[in-house]
Amino acid sequence: MHEPLAPLLADGVIDEVVSRLKGGKEADVWLVRAGGQTVAAKVYKARQTRSFKNDAAYKEGRKVRNTRTQRAMDRGSRFGQAAAEDAWKEKESDALFRLHAAGVRVPRPVLFHEGVLLMEVVVDAHGHPAPRLVDAPIAREQAAAIYADIRKQAVGMLAAGLIHGDLSPYNVLVGLQGPVVIDLPQVIDAAHNSQAERFFLRDLDGIRRFCAALDPGLGGEGDGREIWNAYVRRELTADFVPTGRVPDPRRAERPTAGHRQQAPHGGPSRSHGGGHAQKARRKPEGPAGPRRPEPRGPRHAPAPEVIRVDRLAQGRPGVAHPPAGAPAAAHAGAAAGDAAAPGRRRRRRRRRRGA
Repeated sequence: MHEPLAPLLADGVIDEVVSRLKGGKEADVWLVRAGGQTVAAKVYKARQTRSFKNDAAYKEGRKVRNTRTQRAMDRGSRFGQAAAEDAWKEKESDALFRLHAAGVRVPRPVLFHEGVLLMEVVVDAHGHPAPRLVDAPIAREQAAAIYADIRKQAVGMLAAGLIHGDLSPYNVLVGLQGPVVIDLPQVIDAAHNSQAERFFLRDLDGIRRFCAALDPGLGGEGDGREIWNAYVRRELTADFVPTGRVPDPRRAERPTAGHRQQAPHGGPSRSHGGGHAQKARRKPEGPAGPRRPEPRGPRHAPAPEVIRVDRLAQGRPGVAHPPAGAPAAAHAGAAAGDAAAPGRRRRRRRRRRGA
C-alpha cells in the first residue's frame, strides 16, 4: 500500500505513514511523521499512469549539468527518458527552495529523497489541511483581496525568473497566512522558454476570471500585460503593483528614404554621409606633387556685358539693343555709326575703280 514510501521508511527518513491526503493528475500526497513532526510527502506518478502527459512545452529550456545525461535526454534513449523523468521530479523541489527563499508564499520544502518530496503541511485557521481555492467558501467582498494576493505571488515568482505554468484555483490553497501556491513540477524558466509570456498571461488571467466570477466589478484585465512588460524592461520587482493601465506602444518616427535633415537656424540642409561625398570628389594628387589651382576671378565679379543684335528679314543688321543699365549716349553713338556705314562702303568702291 505504501510501496513508493518504502525506501524512505527503510532509510529512516520518515518514521510513519499517517494517511493519504489527496490525489492528483501528477502525484499523490501523503501525511507522514518525520523527526517528530507531520509533513506532506508528495509521491509522483509514473509518466505512463499520470494524466498530465503533454509537457513538452513546459520542458523547453530545461537543462541538466551533466553533458552526457543531457545528450541522452536529447536523443530520447531509454537512459535519457529515465533521466528526464528524474529531472522533471526534481524541478519542483528546486523551485520550492528558490521561491521560498525569495519570499513567495509556497509550502516550505523539507527534503527531496528517492523521487519523493517532503514539505510542510499547509493548514487553515483551525489547524486542518487547507482547502483548495476552488473548494473554499469565498465571499464577494473577499474576491478582490484574494486576487491581489495571488497576483503578488505570481509577480514574486516572475521576479525570481519562474512561471507556474499551470496556475488555477485547483493549485492554490487558502491557508492561514493567505493563498499558498502549490504543484510546481511544470514550473517554467521565464528566460529560456519561448512560450513564457503566453504561460504567464494564461496563469494570471485564469485566477482573475475566477475571482471576477465572484465579484463582477473586479477589473484588472490588463494586469498580466503590464506585469510582463515590466519584466521585459527589467523593471519588475517583487513588490510591483500594476496600475491597471497599459500604455499603447508608440511608434518611433523615422525619416523616409532620401529625406534630408533640416539644419538648425535656417541653415542649409545636409544629408547623412555628406562628408564622405566631399572626400570622394577630391582628385588624388599626381606623382609630381599637388596640382596648382587654376586662377579664378573675384568671387562676386559682375557678369560680362552681352549686346543682342536683331537681324532683319533681308539679313541687314538692325538697331542694337543695349543691355539693361547701359548709358544712353553710348547707345546713340552706336546707332549713328550704323547709319553712316552704307556711305563709307560706296566711297571705297569708287576709289577701287579709279585705281
